[in-house]
Parts: sequence; C-alpha cells; structure tokens
Amino acid sequence: MIVLWAAGAVLVALLLRAPGWLLGALMGLTLLLGVGVLLLGDLERALAPLLLSLLAVGLLVPATIQGVRSARVAPPRRKPRRQAAEARQQRGGAKTPSFDVAEVPGYELLEKVGSGGMASVFRARRLSDGRVVALKIPMEQYVADAKFIRRFHREAEVAQRLNHNNIVRTFEHGASGVQHYMVMEFVDGRSLEGYIEEGELDVELSVEIMKRVVDALQHIHSAGIIHRDIKPANVMITRGGIADDEAGGRRLHPDAVKLMDFGIAGGKVMSRLTMTGARVGTPVYMSPEQARGLKIDHRSDIYSLGLVFYEMLTGQTAFKGGYEAIVHQQIFQTPPPPRQVDLKVPKALDQLVMRMIAKDPDERPTLDEVLATLEHVDFEAEEEANLPTRLLLTVSARQGVLRILDPDGNLHTSIGDIGVGDGNFSAAPLSLAVDSHGDLFAAVFEYRVGQQDHRMIHRLAPDGTPRTSFGSYGMQPGEFLYPVSVAVAPDDTVYVLDSETHMVSRFSNDGRFLARFGGRGKGQGEFNDPRVITIDARGNVYVLDYGNRQVQRLSADGSYQTRWAFKMAADRPELRQLDGMTVDQAGNVYISDATAGKIRKVTADGKVGVSFALDPRQGEATDAIVDLGVDDAGHLYAARRSGHLIRKYDPAGRLLETFETYAPIVQMMVDVRDRYGVGSPALD
Repeated sequence: MIVLWAAGAVLVALLLRAPGWLLGALMGLTLLLGVGVLLLGDLERALAPLLLSLLAVGLLVPATIQGVRSARVAPPRRKPRRQAAEARQQRGGAKTPSFDVAEVPGYELLEKVGSGGMASVFRARRLSDGRVVALKIPMEQYVADAKFIRRFHREAEVAQRLNHNNIVRTFEHGASGVQHYMVMEFVDGRSLEGYIEEGELDVELSVEIMKRVVDALQHIHSAGIIHRDIKPANVMITRGGIADDEAGGRRLHPDAVKLMDFGIAGGKVMSRLTMTGARVGTPVYMSPEQARGLKIDHRSDIYSLGLVFYEMLTGQTAFKGGYEAIVHQQIFQTPPPPRQVDLKVPKALDQLVMRMIAKDPDERPTLDEVLATLEHVDFEAEEEANLPTRLLLTVSARQGVLRILDPDGNLHTSIGDIGVGDGNFSAAPLSLAVDSHGDLFAAVFEYRVGQQDHRMIHRLAPDGTPRTSFGSYGMQPGEFLYPVSVAVAPDDTVYVLDSETHMVSRFSNDGRFLARFGGRGKGQGEFNDPRVITIDARGNVYVLDYGNRQVQRLSADGSYQTRWAFKMAADRPELRQLDGMTVDQAGNVYISDATAGKIRKVTADGKVGVSFALDPRQGEATDAIVDLGVDDAGHLYAARRSGHLIRKYDPAGRLLETFETYAPIVQMMVDVRDRYGVGSPALD
C-alpha cells in the first residue's frame, strides 16, 4: 500500500506538467480501473485509482479555464497590414523597426526617423498615391492632455495655410481613436545642426543658407505665426541641395533649405524647453524674454536666428553650460562677437549678429534689414590696416592674446596664441609699446630653471612676426627680474620698467643695452613699487610710483624733474592712492585717483582741469591698475586690469560708451599713429 502511495506522488508531480488533453485521458482510464476493482469487491484497492482520478479533475479544470482565457485575448489568425508588411520585408532580408503607436488609417509606417520630448516622427507611405510623407504623432503621455491636443491641431491648421519653398509643408491632420497625427512633407536630407557639427560651413555658404531661412521666417511672420523654436535642428537641407560649382566653391540650391516645426505645441516656453530643449536639453537659442517668461513676439525669433547664425559663423554656440547657467547668460550676459572667435567673419556680419542678439527687443533689426545686410556682404573687402588710433590689448586668453581694436571697440585683428612656436606667446604680455615703424614691443615674463638666458622683451613686426628679443632674467645691466611696463620714445629708444629692482633700463631699437636709472627710494628719481612707464612727445619719462603715491617726471637720462600727488584734504597731509596715468600729445597728464574714484587731467602748465568719473561696475575689482590713453580726437580711454571693460570719455569728461572685451585685460594702450609726426615738438 505504501508503494502505491509513493508511486501516486511521483505520478502527481509528472501530471503537473502534463497538457490538458493528457490529464483528461488519464482521468478516464483511472476512473474505469477504480470502478472495475470496486465491482470485484475490493474497496481498499480501488482507493488509489479513485484518488488519482480526483487529482486529474483538479488539475484539468484550471488548465481548461486558463486555455479559455488565453483564447479570448489571442490575436486573430489574420495578420494585420503592418505585420504583413513586416513579414514581406523579413522575407526580403530587411528589418523593420517596431512602433509603439497605433496604425494611422491610409498610411503605412516605414520607419521612425526622430523623436522629441513631445512627439515622434515617422517616415510613412500614403496608400492613396504612394507618396512618402512624415507622420508626426504625439507621445502617449500627452494624448490625454486635452489642451495639448487642441493646440496640436490648431497649429496644424495654421501650418496648412503656409505655402513656401523653404518651409516644410503640412498636408493634413486628424485622429484615429486616441491616436492623433499630422502629415507633413518628408525631407530627405540633413539638418543644419549636422553641417555645423561636422564643420562643413564657410562664411559664404552660411550667408546663403541664412537668406533662405530669413525668407521663410518672413513668410511665417506675415501669417501671424511665431516660430518659437528656431534652432539648427529645425533647419533641414535636402540631399544634393549643396553642390560644388565650377569655381571650386559650393552652390546652394534655393529650394534646398527647409524650415520646420514652427509653432507646434508652443505653449509656455520654459516648461516646453525643459522637456524638449534645444541641443541636449539646454535653452541655447532661447531669447531673454522667453527666459524671463514674458510675452514674446516675432522679435524673439530674430534673437534665436541670430544665435543660430553665430554658431554657423564660428562653429560654436554663443552660450555654454547647464540649463540654469545658460538661462542666466541669456538674460544677463553678451557673448564674444563672432570676430573675437574667428577673424574671417566680415565686420558687417559681426555687427549684424550682435544686433540680432541684443537683449532689448527694440534694438534688434527687422528681417528686412537682416536680409539687406546679407545681400550686400562684400567678402573680398580688405580690412582697413592703418587706423589713425588703435586700442592695443593684451588679454588673458588662449587664443588672440594681443588684440587690436578700432576706436569704437570693434576687433580689427588679433595676434598670437598661448603656445610654442613662432608667432605664439609663452604667456600673455604684461605690457605693449609701438615704435615709429609700427613694430610692437611686448614684455613677456618667463623664468625657466636652467634657461636664465631666456629673453623677455620681444620685438614683433606689425603682423606679429617675431623680429628679435632681448633682456634675460637677472640683475645685471640689461637684465630683468619682472618687466611690468615698456614704452618707446620719439627716437625709437625702448624703455623697460622692472618692478622688482625698481630700475628703468634703456635700449636701442634693436635691443642693445644703453643705460639704466632709478632704484628703491622715496622719490626724486627713485621709486617704491613702480607700476607704469610712459613717454611724452619731448622724450620725458613718466613713472607711476605706486608705493610713494605719486607720478614722477624724469628726463630721458633719468634726471628728476617734477612730480604730481594729491593730498587727502587741505588739513590732511597724507596722499591719495594713485593707480593709473598717461600723457597726451599736448603734454597733459591724466592721473587716476583711486581714493576719489576719478581720473584727473593736469594741464601742461600744471593746473588741475577736467575730472572723469570712474564708477566701478558690479563685480569689477577696484584694487587693480587702470590703464589710460588718449586718442587723436582727445577722447580718453580707461581700462582696469583683470576687468572686461574699456570706458570711452569725451574731452569734457562725459562717459560716451563702454566696450566689452570678453576676456580679462592684462594691459591696454592707445596708439596714435601720428603722435610724433611732422610738427610735433619732439621733431622740431
């Protein structure tokens, strides 16, 4: 009997894995055996078959119920059209991606070509005529949002009214059950974003593409639509739309540029860009008014278009960082002009881009003005080489360490990078000076162990080509410990101020040491922490004696002549701190009074004249030297070292404008090309 029960247990374990039909057959067989044994009169032997029969019934009933349930939800034997298409392509060896959307009546989905934060785009075939189109389908999580769906269809209706060669056409829109869709023109090509990332754009081609985008945007604005999402990814260029021409350049077909995704689902900008974003989830192309959550108009599109053009010309976005950082930059900061990044950008385009991305919408040009500028760009125009007045800057940057600006603060050219090899600097020059031939003298501090003969004063041709160098590290005549300032006299003699030894060294134009003077002291030809040296038209030498709080004037050979200093008050003999000085062509001395926050003009006859207010800006240091210079028209320029600003004043002391340098200033000088010209006192 025990053996029968053990065999029954094993049989039960096997029956648990058996199909339903087998359980039914076993149940019938065991029932017959049990009944037969019972008829023979042996009740005890009939119990085992009967128990197995009851167990089979217990297993059969759930299995049968599960089978019925499965049959109710199983797909029909007939294959849907999409599955049939997949089977046909699989038989042909091609793979068709699966879709997470329901079918759209009248269209055959071919492949998924893109996905944003709110919708996916599929390449599809219209069954009525076989045309390949783009189907835009909202993502599942937005289908239940009635407001989103209403906006989706409303914008599609507006888009259907647009008919322009440079705008992606919208053919129809509709819904099939819970599935909403929009049918658009399918563009076989690449986005502008791809061309920028691959570095395939030059200035001429960028201008041609921009013309087409501006034309399309004008058409959209004329219909009362604001695009809201201008970015390189929303500008398509058709395959073959850019071709090589006979002259070796590249030609753009007028209809090759297609602007898309205008006004679709454009609700609250901040929430929208948080979900979809512009280039990896960051609001790179957002206007300041969008960033502030204010009401926007067509001028917001012009700002975004300016940022796209900036990226096309320079190969890099105007703003960088995470979401919060870029939003802050859009509201409060101005990026470096395109010419600061790439000098090949024509000045007209540089100025156009900076106008387009003005923070104030009222200062932005109209699209008509943008198009007019693009139509008349002279790519062959040579930059003016001989400015009557130039602003020379050395900046703390990896590229374009020495920069030449015109009197309006526009970049004219830049020279040298930080690096090795000819034309590069090992560090940003501490000071610059120019001789009568236009050659540049740059003081670059560098000391290397084992290379004490390293030269720190470099003479460069006007284009930055190295000519010669002199002044090794050391304390012997003709050597320096820390050359902080350099100046060139009317006879092209070169003066170098060493702030560590407190000495001024004099060299011939070719770097031959002549003499030196000065030393540590309390004045009258000696110095305490000297910072700046300059020379007037008669060859007199001026030194900002920072530690002694005065400006000293010396003869060419170092003989003391006079000094300028300012008392705190008539009844207070202590002196004010001075932090900058220069001399103009007429012999007027301009001295920055750090204590009062003013620049004082002292006339050639010793009278204190006009004062220029030097109010610090937010975040601007007040303990750094102020570089001063006067142009040929009498305008005063002031730049605080380590800052980013150059102030321009008129002769009466009024602040005219402030220039942004986009890099920390190491030193600034104003170069008046004819300052020692015919008729100047030094040459009479």
